[in-house]
Amino acid sequence: MIRIFAVAALAFAALRTGLFLAYRDHFADASLWRALATGLRFDAQLITLACAPFLLVLLLPVPRWQTAKLRRFCAWACGAVLAVLFGAAYADAVYFGEVNRHLGGELFNIGNDLGEILQTAGQSRLTATLGGTAALLGLAWAWRRWVAGAARDCSGSLKKLISINLLTLLLLAFLGRGMVLQGKPLSAIDAFDGTGQAQANLALNGALLSIKAWKDRNNIKPLHYLDEAQMRGFAAHNPQPFLYRPQGKPSGKNIVFILLESWSYHYIDALAGKNYGVTPNMDALARQSQVWDNFYAAGQRSIIGIQAALTSVPALPEREPLGFGLELNRISRIAELAGAQGYRTIMAQSSKRRSFHMDGIAKALGFQEYYGQEDVPVLRDYGQGVPAFGWDYDTLMFLHKKLNEQPQRPFFAFLFTGTTHEPFADVGAEFRAYPHDAKGENGFLNTLKYSDWAVGEFMKHAQKQSWYNNTLFVFAADHTLNSAVRHENVRERFHIPLIIFDPSDPQPVRHARESSHYDLLPTFADILGIRQPVYTFGSSLLRPDAPILPLMLNQGESTAMLHDGETAEFQGKQLISGTPSPALELLQARMQSADGKLRENRWAE
Repeated sequence: MIRIFAVAALAFAALRTGLFLAYRDHFADASLWRALATGLRFDAQLITLACAPFLLVLLLPVPRWQTAKLRRFCAWACGAVLAVLFGAAYADAVYFGEVNRHLGGELFNIGNDLGEILQTAGQSRLTATLGGTAALLGLAWAWRRWVAGAARDCSGSLKKLISINLLTLLLLAFLGRGMVLQGKPLSAIDAFDGTGQAQANLALNGALLSIKAWKDRNNIKPLHYLDEAQMRGFAAHNPQPFLYRPQGKPSGKNIVFILLESWSYHYIDALAGKNYGVTPNMDALARQSQVWDNFYAAGQRSIIGIQAALTSVPALPEREPLGFGLELNRISRIAELAGAQGYRTIMAQSSKRRSFHMDGIAKALGFQEYYGQEDVPVLRDYGQGVPAFGWDYDTLMFLHKKLNEQPQRPFFAFLFTGTTHEPFADVGAEFRAYPHDAKGENGFLNTLKYSDWAVGEFMKHAQKQSWYNNTLFVFAADHTLNSAVRHENVRERFHIPLIIFDPSDPQPVRHARESSHYDLLPTFADILGIRQPVYTFGSSLLRPDAPILPLMLNQGESTAMLHDGETAEFQGKQLISGTPSPALELLQARMQSADGKLRENRWAE
């Protein structure tokens, strides 16, 4: 078994080295040795998962079954599986130069073009084809000599065999999780170590990415709403539809961006006027801030809101979000942009570090510091353990402490709260405005009162700091409160707050403009004075002259649209509600164009 892993790992390491040498310009800033060390985790995970059935046969604790013949068969079976995977990884490496990323799920789209691919392999890519064939033959020779040829009858007592095999089984489980003991197993996002996209691409295993995309192979067909003539017309009028050149000069302003779990517009009294009585602190802030009354969530999942706000890349229907492969594309990353301006960049969340793969996402987006629930000390006596999604007050106070460590350095800080996530923790009698229910609206309102108090405490402490008057405080929600009953009104389904408070200019302004999470990155870019172009599905809120684009609201397989009082919902070409209109056609053209650019890694050209 050791020989199986050793020979296979060496083969993938050699392929990774070849990728590095073949594309030296692309990997100029990457470290091959670091990639080999990180890549070993992905290779071991692939080998374990792909060969699991045969490895388990080798672990059967029955000495008389473990003959040399059976073990040799298992070795050759593993070799056959790994040969296919090595071939896929080799093809991925050859393909890499086309779009500077790995093949992923596109491996399963080649069926209809197999003839053309074989023709290409035998003509313009003949050298690569011969090289791959030679490599596979060399591996087959090495496998016969050092792996299959080493098979012997199993010896030793049953007790010894059981003990060794149990330890080996635990080791295989560890390797199958990518050498991750707790939290989510190893994922592509873990290839990011804060040193850039090229380093991550070098560490990843192309075959493993393709296998992980297998479950979505039916969902990776290109979006097709409009015909070629319509798309040519769109391209003629919009040659660079997602390019935005920031207009602002460097302001030197700090930004604290707090994304509030499930804080629907509906429940904030100063905005919706419903008199729930649980948001006095946010109500007071809203009366001194700029408020966007028609601000909408990009989707109904937290990761969609994070993706839209921090990258402005569209969450297209049935596509994997940030943290599950999107980060391998060239995209605008707000922390990376801010860091290039000399900003300290900090990301924190009240949930555990690996929740939503957020630790990897933080590195992929360029955050210099990242903290999760494991880093946050509990400051209050809650009379209970830390809930699954953490305590907002303690996390906000932790961020406050971190900001004070370097008060003179400009910063961009992002915090994602979690106490208002179901199941709703009983936060104590002082916050129990309604009879508590861990799953119902009353429970949410009680945690909302607590979370609002936590925000108020954070702002009270911030007021005493030297950096306070030079900081913009941005409050938005990730999505509305999820309900077992889907709200028929599209606006209510996605309506969330956006409140921007500037202590140096506490003048209340209410904006009627329709906007969404996608508009935040270009807005941040204007505030920070980013000097380079950014790529966005939205437009800056600081540009009143910018055209009002139809909003895309993700609902998984379907999409909702809002534009100037008009609403529509559609799935594929099927219109669920609303009527055909120029706004709907424009949105679908933008989605189709974005899908093509993302698939070809041309989003940020």
